[in-house]
Amino acid sequence: MADRSPVRLGVCAWIYGDAPLDRTLARIAAAGYDGVELPGEPDRWPVAEVRHLLARHRLAALALTASCMYPATPRDLANPNPDIRRQAVRYVIDSLRFAAEIGAPLVQMLPSGETRLAPVAAREDEWRWSVDGMRLAAQEAARLGVRITVEPLNRYEAYLVTTVDDALAYLKAVDSPWVGLTFDAFHANIEEADLPAAMRRAGPTLWHVHLADTNRRGLGHGHLDLASIVNALRGIDYQGAAALEVLPPGRDPFQASGDERAARILDEYLTESMACLRAATAGGPPLYQADGPSQ
Repeated sequence: MADRSPVRLGVCAWIYGDAPLDRTLARIAAAGYDGVELPGEPDRWPVAEVRHLLARHRLAALALTASCMYPATPRDLANPNPDIRRQAVRYVIDSLRFAAEIGAPLVQMLPSGETRLAPVAAREDEWRWSVDGMRLAAQEAARLGVRITVEPLNRYEAYLVTTVDDALAYLKAVDSPWVGLTFDAFHANIEEADLPAAMRRAGPTLWHVHLADTNRRGLGHGHLDLASIVNALRGIDYQGAAALEVLPPGRDPFQASGDERAARILDEYLTESMACLRAATAGGPPLYQADGPSQ
């Protein structure tokens, strides 16, 4: 354990809405984080621009966040419409290629469309369609050397995979060494009876972590037992990254407002969350790296 690589801490860039990427990365770097999780939108920015901005702000690309809002986007691996499923697979493949070009080690993908809360066809058919699509994407992941992680969302945002146990069954069905699990503390707080136990069950399949307090605000603004999360990560010798995915108070849990007032609140959350992480790891072996990414 003493020689293990430290966990990189980052922030999901999408929480700042449509703000210019340069400005968002500057805010993340100023708060002391060493990485960023970028939106999974391969056509949003030129690769050269992203690479330049990451280097400028000394931030590592930790992951891409899939955007699978359905029906706003045709990105639903479990949809009965085969054309929509094909577009979803193409989206994952395009995201994997973008990740490879900017140096991000993994892409997150949802097994079914976000905000779709029930099956349209038989659930077993939708499960099979999703697994088949993920297997196709995993072939490209293996070719590129970029991994895919499946993120369980709570029952109010998705339906097919909502718990760690659902995700483990899904990974078993996909059966690819290139597909693993993202653990999101906010979603897990709703779905899991015991968060550390769920993380231990995930074990070596846990490749990425999202952090937010129980109300999806910054750490310290809810009742998340952060120390137990840190101890669980240490206990499984976690080797991935941890990214803050927090939102200011608002009516829409799916959209970041992007206005300056919200951005200032997020700036405070980033600073406060870093302080909480330092407090939660005090007195134990180092869990994370906080001096900027290695070059």
